[in-house]
Amino acid sequence: MNISCEMIKDLLPLYSDGVCSEESKKAVEEHISKCRECKSELDMMNKNLVLPAEKDTGAVKRIKRRIRLEKIVTVIAAGIVTIGGLTCLSTWMINTDKSMNVEKYHITENVSVTEHDGALWLNVNGTASSFSFVYPTLSDTDGDHFGYGKGFEKDKLNGMGYTLKQRRIDSLAFTEMGTDGFEKKIKDMDELDSNIEKIFYYDDVNNKEYILWERD
Repeated sequence: MNISCEMIKDLLPLYSDGVCSEESKKAVEEHISKCRECKSELDMMNKNLVLPAEKDTGAVKRIKRRIRLEKIVTVIAAGIVTIGGLTCLSTWMINTDKSMNVEKYHITENVSVTEHDGALWLNVNGTASSFSFVYPTLSDTDGDHFGYGKGFEKDKLNGMGYTLKQRRIDSLAFTEMGTDGFEKKIKDMDELDSNIEKIFYYDDVNNKEYILWERD
């Protein structure tokens, strides 16, 4: 990288005092290895020769200017890091989900299962219909749930469950806000696994099931 003698001379006082950045140090050393004039000026500084007053004043001004520029660069870099961090946090808050609060959204009142047209249907109404995603799960006879922990055993399958999820920021969660409700087909009755004895709503925060349908 070609750097002018004028810029190098601005850095020489900082280099001589050992207070310049590592990048500036490398630039000075690369330059003085090829430039006799700048090398000579550095040698003079290292010998502690007294500079004429007008040159000494100019050097001080250059040092102050350099320090001021480095402070500005530091502030800008810190600002970029801060903005990047806030952007990542906002993206995480917007694009990740959480389970809907059972009490806040009246899950037990607004989520149910009905049987019609030869099938089972999941029904969501009222404030619960502001969900963003429906997460399915399975349960076994030991009370473990597929996708939550490692205890679930497929051979002991006995139920199907659902959990409503929303965006972490409430104001962005209501993608299907309304009181018209929502109906999702679960399974045709003749396709329902014979081991399935219940359909339930799963509160994964408190590890609690709310039975919505049981086999006769």
